[in-house]
Amino acid sequence: MLPCRRRIAMSRRRIYGLFALVCLIFGSTFLAIRIGLDEGASPLFFAALRFVSAGGCMLALLLLTKRTSFTRLRPLLLRSAVLSLFLTVGTFGCMFIAETRVDSGLMARLDGAGPIVTAVFAAVLLGKKLNLRHGMAFVTGSAGVLLMAAPAASRSEPFFLAMAMASVVLYAAGNAVYPRLFRHEEDTVTVSALQSFVGGILLLVAALMLEDIAFTSAAVPALLYLIVGGSIVAHTATLVLVREAGPVFASGWLYAAPVAATALGALVLGEGVGASDFLGILLALGGVFLLNRAETVRTGA
Repeated sequence: MLPCRRRIAMSRRRIYGLFALVCLIFGSTFLAIRIGLDEGASPLFFAALRFVSAGGCMLALLLLTKRTSFTRLRPLLLRSAVLSLFLTVGTFGCMFIAETRVDSGLMARLDGAGPIVTAVFAAVLLGKKLNLRHGMAFVTGSAGVLLMAAPAASRSEPFFLAMAMASVVLYAAGNAVYPRLFRHEEDTVTVSALQSFVGGILLLVAALMLEDIAFTSAAVPALLYLIVGGSIVAHTATLVLVREAGPVFASGWLYAAPVAATALGALVLGEGVGASDFLGILLALGGVFLLNRAETVRTGA
């Protein structure tokens, strides 16, 4: 029994370690997006460069190391394209457009509504049962997000605020759709790479059709950080969390990341932080704690 318990404990530590990594990286990517946009990159083209580059690099590495092959990629292609409509095209197309007018900290705070939306999709699409503890976690975390987001949201232009909220809904839907599209034994890293690459190509098509393409050398550092940290590392880790711990637990980073994003936005870009933000941060972190208690973390075989 003791070795089995040790394996379970190690698996849980791995899951919580991945969760902390996702929170840290995603909390800083909102700032990187805003910096790149402020340096003159057009939103859809900027997003397309991020995901074509990240997905292409990951696929090349997987093929070179023989972890996958073109034969094994073929049956994943259509399903990955469907997933990319939610997780890449919809989520980040809307997010990059929103951040041309919405503060990076506010974008992150609005993302804090994600666990509630994810829970709704998980209950409808996956038949997930939610209990009273889930409800307490969602109410506490969302109250924190509302306190942090409301002052800045009231000053934002309605269209860009709507884009920000659409990003939240599409990301939550993508997390819930993933287990319906892919079997547990199908490689998460391969799926992440393929959906990123396909989604990036679709974003590139949208950029060519809908905007005046612009990109400057000053936006390159932000792009590189988004490619390596935000796409290759964090998005792959998130899909592993969805597979190992379920979509509701995996979406809990959306309560914690706004804390990092708010602090970075204030320090680097001088975005305003008030008393309601600090109270909201405490409630948001309380939501993460309660969600952790509510979720029974599944351990992989």
